[in-house]
Amino acid sequence: MEEQEKGHLGAYTCIFNNSFSEMLLLWRTKETRNGEEIKGWGNIGGSFEPGETALQTCIREAKEEIGVDLNPNKLIPVGTKTSPEGSAHKWAIYFYATSIDEHTKIKLNDESRGYGWFERDELPECTLDSKEELIGWWDLAETSFENG
Repeated sequence: MEEQEKGHLGAYTCIFNNSFSEMLLLWRTKETRNGEEIKGWGNIGGSFEPGETALQTCIREAKEEIGVDLNPNKLIPVGTKTSPEGSAHKWAIYFYATSIDEHTKIKLNDESRGYGWFERDELPECTLDSKEELIGWWDLAETSFENG
């Protein structure tokens, strides 16, 4: 995935259990989008730090937000969202996917108030990304891991 040099860059990881029957989501205490604070269920991730790649951001954010060391060889790209054409503020968000054992100890930092494992047909209300996007990334991740 190509990474832009200017504007806001972020990377998030869609984390699934080993059978891909459940997705891990965090209840975010605050998230800022388009200058507005919002709350809701979202994936693990955040902004790039200087010199980081999207993959490095995913690994660092997982360690910070849930206390889990992700294997970089098991992270696969599943999507990108970018600012609308002609937008004054440019941004790009990269999405990766991986799986972990659902019994892995999760240790939340202060950015989240809770977490949950959700089945595809039981995704919660108030997701920060649309349920359609979450399911699309789920499908891509599942296919990639089956074929990889």
